[in-house]
Amino acid sequence: TQQERGSHHRAAEIRLVRLKKIQVELGVQICGGNLYGIFVESLDDDSPARSPDGLLQGDLILEYNGVSMKNKTKEEAYLEMLKPAETITFKVQSCVNEVAVIKESPGDGFFIRALYERVADVEQELSFKKDDILYVEDTLPNGNFGYWTAWQLDENAQKLQKGQIPSKYMMDQEFYRKHSTADMKDDNGTSKTLSAAARRSFFRRRQKHKRSGSKDGKDLMALDAISTDSFPITDDGVSVVYQRVQKVECSSPRPVLVLGPLVESSKDMLVKEAPAKFSRCLPEVMKASQQAIERGVKDCVFIDYKRRSGHFDVTTVASIKEITEKDCHCLLDIAPHAIERLHSVHIYPIVIFIRYKNAKQIKEQKDPLYLRDKLSQKHSKEQFEAAQKVEQEFSRFFTGVVQGGSVSYICTQIMTIVEQEQNKVLWIPDGPP
Repeated sequence: TQQERGSHHRAAEIRLVRLKKIQVELGVQICGGNLYGIFVESLDDDSPARSPDGLLQGDLILEYNGVSMKNKTKEEAYLEMLKPAETITFKVQSCVNEVAVIKESPGDGFFIRALYERVADVEQELSFKKDDILYVEDTLPNGNFGYWTAWQLDENAQKLQKGQIPSKYMMDQEFYRKHSTADMKDDNGTSKTLSAAARRSFFRRRQKHKRSGSKDGKDLMALDAISTDSFPITDDGVSVVYQRVQKVECSSPRPVLVLGPLVESSKDMLVKEAPAKFSRCLPEVMKASQQAIERGVKDCVFIDYKRRSGHFDVTTVASIKEITEKDCHCLLDIAPHAIERLHSVHIYPIVIFIRYKNAKQIKEQKDPLYLRDKLSQKHSKEQFEAAQKVEQEFSRFFTGVVQGGSVSYICTQIMTIVEQEQNKVLWIPDGPP
């Protein structure tokens, strides 16, 4: 990795290579990626960087025009080097002994969650479903821009099948091309598409392959048929096709947050029927000022609180961990907006939503032990409407959805989901989308 190679890199002399503004492409072929760093693999014969004071094969590119290349994927480095500039400055170190090995191995390596479904048209492409986890090992395969080489993974993060998938930049480009409206502009009023140079690079390849009729060209043309209407879109109108994720080892029982109607009855039954597996996380009673409580939330000591007359009921990180350490699933009593606070302290709850068809179905539920008081029509309607609002706002956090029914039916489903999720590899978002 980059860290392991750091000591060797420090030993080599750092050079600055400056080039004047150029109209042609740089002609610098790169290898490596976010795992090892970005290296100069070769220089084209007509490359402006090929000079006595220029770049050398095997140079590790530390910076390009002041932008650090550390942790950049090969594609990100390539796109950075396509940006127009008056002058170009490389900060490099010679690592000629390493480049031969790095050239032969995948230099990129990161996990993504697919947020759309794709059916491959040709053999070398990879099909995947929405929410599949993929491992990307090359973002510029054979120097070709627009596709990534990725592995499909099973639930235990084992590699299943390798193939090509459209890169995030390619999919963004397709999305903006199909949705280029006035509101798709950035703060400066510029359209949020790829740089002109990146577009030229992609479309040159497309024209070349169209003429040759190669399989690769069919891959590229197939993109025109992609429907981008079903892509998730962020608040600022950006399409999200892949989400960077990281793998988390989670050996202790994960906390469980149940949302939706009849939650209290369901939690009562889980604790009564499976006391060795489930334990309620009882809020602590605290007499303090609102300011002190909010400071505790900000400092991630408290996860959530409810104001009572004369005191606060507070859920603390310590109380959650105490139950977890007893090898028990902690049943949380927090609002869904507090889920992100849990994530910030590296606690990843299993979030289960109980979904009823309508208020009438809630009202019909009877249980002599866990639903002693019959629900009124008004209360059933309130619970149903509140649940709809929670689903609308927080469904992105749901791990599983339970179909509404009797309390015992709900609890059976919850126990099944908890067991399945506990045994799965846990994937969490890794930085911005």
